[in-house]
Amino acid sequence: MLLKVVPVGPLQVNSSIVVDEDTGEAIVIDPGADADKLVDVLKEYKLKAIVNTHGHIDHVGQVGKIKELFNVPFMLHKEDVFLINDELWRGFASHIGAVRCPEPDEFIEEGTEYSFGNTKLRVIHTPGHTPGSCCLYFEEEKVLIAGDLLFKGGVGRWDLPGGSLEALKSSLDKIFSELEDDVLVVCGHYDETTIGYERKFNPYLHGGL
Repeated sequence: MLLKVVPVGPLQVNSSIVVDEDTGEAIVIDPGADADKLVDVLKEYKLKAIVNTHGHIDHVGQVGKIKELFNVPFMLHKEDVFLINDELWRGFASHIGAVRCPEPDEFIEEGTEYSFGNTKLRVIHTPGHTPGSCCLYFEEEKVLIAGDLLFKGGVGRWDLPGGSLEALKSSLDKIFSELEDDVLVVCGHYDETTIGYERKFNPYLHGGL
């Protein structure tokens, strides 16, 4: 598996391009902005799907453009469909250059497995930041695409539409009970981390919530 993390837009959303090296098949996760930058990478591979960790506009802002260019299915948890064209803040869509997001072609949920080439991901439903937030786990490679559930030294906010502190706490407990310390975590924004580093040093996991 080849993982290319491309920070996009003014909020530096980590858009992940995951490639099966045996076949050249790929998926793109959270194409939130800068479609041209993503297309420059994607055109080298056989794109099979767009998969989103959640429905916030900074993460889905270029789904429409990528789908139009590559004619591939868009996958999202059903509980986040209400968010996909919500600006969140007045003028935010134009600020990040978002285009209208289409309805999902397929819904993901807890336990959904998706394969492309010889690479397989499993969906872990982790509500709290949004009702339909999901982590995408590549178990063989020990890589977790965490969306905005978890950050290096932080956690996702829960004060936006559909957010829930109690659900966020439960989702964090779930992730840290299921995954081992050496799992690489690609966060929704900024630096990557590991489960072990966050287990030891993240203040929000030690009474900070």
